[in-house]
Amino acid sequence: MSARAKVAAVIASAGVLGAGWAVGTANGATLAGGTPTTGTTSGTTSTTGTTGTTGATGTTGTTGTTGTSATSGASTTKTTSASGSYKDGTYTGTTVTHRYGSVAVTVTISGGKITNVTANAVTDGDRRSESINSQAIPIMKSEVLAANSAKVSTVSGATYTTTAYLTSLQSALAKA
Repeated sequence: MSARAKVAAVIASAGVLGAGWAVGTANGATLAGGTPTTGTTSGTTSTTGTTGTTGATGTTGTTGTTGTSATSGASTTKTTSASGSYKDGTYTGTTVTHRYGSVAVTVTISGGKITNVTANAVTDGDRRSESINSQAIPIMKSEVLAANSAKVSTVSGATYTTTAYLTSLQSALAKA
């Protein structure tokens, strides 16, 4: 192996380790319970460590697929607290359009906690999108109810739908 190849391998390894560290610690922030954090920076929110992509390193990503984890989209949001300090009522978030359709989330708050979440997902008529939505939306609902916030991971294989879901949910919770 030539010296140039060795140097390239060391640099590539350092890059992969750095990316893995950034994802595993939410860019330096400590994660409580292993849940990715959603932070607001200049009006955009990035959820990290949520989906796996196929990479050349052969390492296991956070969702069990091969590769390193990737950032899943950006959206204008307001970060909510998981303390359950919401006003009681029913709130509807903005309709968020994505590549394969749109999602609007309605959240019901009772006793300062999220008690129900419903989503209206409209697809472009593609059966694959409908199948993805029918699997991802119930998972997102149970995760949101368990966490009592929008600070949950996206569903692997349904990044567009779950990112739109969380964005709409965050806009509804901002009203609460």
